[in-house]
Amino acid sequence: MKSMHFRFPTKRQEFIWQKRRQEIPPSAIARELKVSRALVSKTQRIAEERIERILLHTASANRIKIRHISPRYGFAVGYCAANKSDTYIIYSPAMGTQLWFNHKGNCENCSEKQVCYEILHTLAKEWKLPFPEGLPETEAGEVLFNLIMRRLKWSK
Repeated sequence: MKSMHFRFPTKRQEFIWQKRRQEIPPSAIARELKVSRALVSKTQRIAEERIERILLHTASANRIKIRHISPRYGFAVGYCAANKSDTYIIYSPAMGTQLWFNHKGNCENCSEKQVCYEILHTLAKEWKLPFPEGLPETEAGEVLFNLIMRRLKWSK
């Protein structure tokens, strides 16, 4: 298997990537940073290349077959045969790289309940989506990931 080297985006690359993710035009970012538009575009491209490698590496390391990938949004969806589940890979400057296996679980008795809750809350905030209150984390995750995939036009 081919070794995949990757580097995380620098703080400046992450900053520009997040601004572009929020649909802020390169010219506005360039003015804010007092740099050229060309530098903003180049930095965005490098950040997306690095994020894509991170998402692909995470998928490869976890034997996930990618179906859709968006380096622009730091999001990928695939299938994990070992867990027999859809799997979501998220890149976020706030959370790092996260892997979420779509599953049915007993969230009330799970030692990871709080961690899952925090991941989902951060995800909802970053994507400016309403958090589905009152649902177990596994169901809230399913709702959020379906909303994200609709936003990316990967599902209806």
